[in-house]
Amino acid sequence: MWYCNRGIRILFNDQNTQKCLCPPSYFGSQCQWQNQRISLTLQLVYRTDTYIMTAFQVVVMLIDERSQSVSYHEQITFVPKRDCGTKYNIYLLYPNQPKDSSTNYSIHIDLLDKMTLSYIGSWHLSIPFQFLPVNRIVAQLFIPNSKIISKSCSLFCSEHGRCVPYMNGNFSYFCQCDEGYSGLQCNIQHNCSCSLDSYCLRSSICVCPLHKFGLMCFLKNSICQIPKNPCQNNGICIPHDDRMGLNTFTCLCTENFFGIKCEIFKNQIDITFNDENIGMMSIIWVHFITSIENGGHQRNTLLKKIKFAQNLISVFTTDPFHAVFIELTNRTYYLAVLRERFIESEYIPTKILPNYRCSSIHELMNNTFSNYYLLRRIKYYPYLCQQKEQMKCFYDEKYMCICDINRFANCFTFNHTISHDCQGENICKNDGLCFQDTLKCPLTSICVCPACYYGTKCQFSTKGFALSLDYILSYNIKPNVSIHRQPFIIKISIAIVVVMFIVGLFNGISSIITFQSKAIRKNGCSIYLLVSSWNSLCLIIVLIIKFWQLLLSQISIISNRLFLTWNCILLDMTLKVLLASNDWFYACIALERVFTVIQGVSFNKLRSKKVAKWIFPCIYLITILTHIQDPLHRRLIDDIDVDEQRTWCIAQYSSALNIFNMFITLFHFVVPFSVNIISTILTIKHIAISRWQTQNTIPFGVHLRRYFNHHRHHLFASCALILLALPRLIISFISGCMKSPRNPWLYLFGYFISFTPSMVTFIVYILPSEQYKKEFTAAIQHIIQRIRTCFGIRNH
Repeated sequence: MWYCNRGIRILFNDQNTQKCLCPPSYFGSQCQWQNQRISLTLQLVYRTDTYIMTAFQVVVMLIDERSQSVSYHEQITFVPKRDCGTKYNIYLLYPNQPKDSSTNYSIHIDLLDKMTLSYIGSWHLSIPFQFLPVNRIVAQLFIPNSKIISKSCSLFCSEHGRCVPYMNGNFSYFCQCDEGYSGLQCNIQHNCSCSLDSYCLRSSICVCPLHKFGLMCFLKNSICQIPKNPCQNNGICIPHDDRMGLNTFTCLCTENFFGIKCEIFKNQIDITFNDENIGMMSIIWVHFITSIENGGHQRNTLLKKIKFAQNLISVFTTDPFHAVFIELTNRTYYLAVLRERFIESEYIPTKILPNYRCSSIHELMNNTFSNYYLLRRIKYYPYLCQQKEQMKCFYDEKYMCICDINRFANCFTFNHTISHDCQGENICKNDGLCFQDTLKCPLTSICVCPACYYGTKCQFSTKGFALSLDYILSYNIKPNVSIHRQPFIIKISIAIVVVMFIVGLFNGISSIITFQSKAIRKNGCSIYLLVSSWNSLCLIIVLIIKFWQLLLSQISIISNRLFLTWNCILLDMTLKVLLASNDWFYACIALERVFTVIQGVSFNKLRSKKVAKWIFPCIYLITILTHIQDPLHRRLIDDIDVDEQRTWCIAQYSSALNIFNMFITLFHFVVPFSVNIISTILTIKHIAISRWQTQNTIPFGVHLRRYFNHHRHHLFASCALILLALPRLIISFISGCMKSPRNPWLYLFGYFISFTPSMVTFIVYILPSEQYKKEFTAAIQHIIQRIRTCFGIRNH
């Protein structure tokens, strides 16, 4: 007998009383009235550039826009590898029937990591026609790979909340409250009755951990509890929604395994390639072709990223296959594997040789044959395999053909026009190209960055005159690989740094020994040389610390976050300050010589010494102040790159700061070196003039040439200092940025050679001077004598 409209009739009290259990869309004693509601259809999309076993908890809430109070809510557990393409149909009921027409409602959706119960972000959906009793809304929501960080926010949130933007890009913000607080400004405190290990989202909403369920998360789901975990080989057990059953689960398997309980080892294919065309690509597609008897061919595609300085990629698959092709971004194909019979859990090593490339039909046929229509042209395909004995495969606009052992062409349809561009959402920044593995249910997306950008989302830039070892070498260092297995460029860099350290150490110590005696420090020039010697020694020490810190942190030997943060903030600025200061010290030395020549016997050495003691602290102060923006804009960022996790030390400047940096770079280069070379020329000129005035019988030109030849080493030294520092400046200003981390040699040369001027103080200033050379010899003899005395060695 019909009693409940679309509901379920139940009998109780000895079957004398009947009630109706109504569906969400109806209410009333007999489900006779239709609920005013929101009919929401959601589809969630999650793409990542790495193999991650993850699950999300989605909380959908109907909220009052004025008070942000929750009127109705639903929760969804979303597992990307299981629920790809799933559409969730949800009814959100208004709190009053009929609904309050004066209140505007909207849909607020929170996203949390189910594994850690950490908040990720939120979406906001507006309800377009508030007056309608029933609204139908359809939305496709893209889950980000990382938390959304707001750079600026106009909302005021109390100390118990923070202002965050909505993820669906409508430029609106809200206050995300801490547990135990709610309200527009998170100023309303409420008691949370959730279990201690759950997440209290609102006073009436508890987000349960993985193995609990219920309104307050006090009920345990035993199906996934250890030691009863049914998932093998480190798989993660995800229990199904308790409304669907308590004894069902899903296993999230590691990359090497699959199956209901992760009990089966995947087929692993290790592809080695030496072809430069493949090595220069950032990504490749791996096409698995399966031959179906009397059913054509099936194609599955994986997207893989090629790591820097590596020629091996590992691919795991669960689907049966008979052929494997590699596709490059320029539509070039290679035949990687050919199998007549599929073997489960097989390990297949293969090497891509140049003759494995699939040629286009237009390369193999002349214009006459290639211009035939397809059905006429295809009958000549077997002859191509017979003529080209080394050829493995070829293709035309419709077919891919494989040459078998008998040199017969086996052709099958192969769609070359499939677009691998990310459909719906481009996760890449700075005009990076986004590629995905498949059109339907894409799980992997990878960014190919334009020139001057890098990072998993092209979020980092080498623009802005920030030439640094972090930008030059970081991507060439293999993470978690010992030093002797690092690429050639890293080994060369180690050798260069060690040689520079030895030379710089000798230069610094020798120069300090020369000027340690008070007897020689009679004027300002000796003070500048002493300070420059200490400066050069500190510079080479900081350089080797910077290099080894970068290398050891990238290979994960050094992982202390505080240590890495302080190094990131201080080391690059310290190197810039020490480099610029040394150039200014050399300029001061040249100026001192000019004043010595001009004033002659009236030159006050004591006064110049006092002035030098004031000038060198001022030089340090000026160089620090002009580079203070560097540590203020540096930060440490973790970047997960496929199966590698790197930590970048990033300096990000605004356009105004970039212009300021350009000016400062020019200022610290042009001014000191101009002073240096002009002062050297003036010194030679004034010496020649003074000699000409006392010996006027000899023409001035003769005096000038004579003293130019006598002091040419000073002029050559000044020019050499400019030439050694010039490459780094030219590279920074002409290229504007490091175009690609794959070609770092020019930048590495420009970076290391810029330290050379600071390492030649002993050669440029001490060896050419008889006085300084005698003082150095005397200091060395004194040290040797002290060592002999200390060890009781007598002179013979």
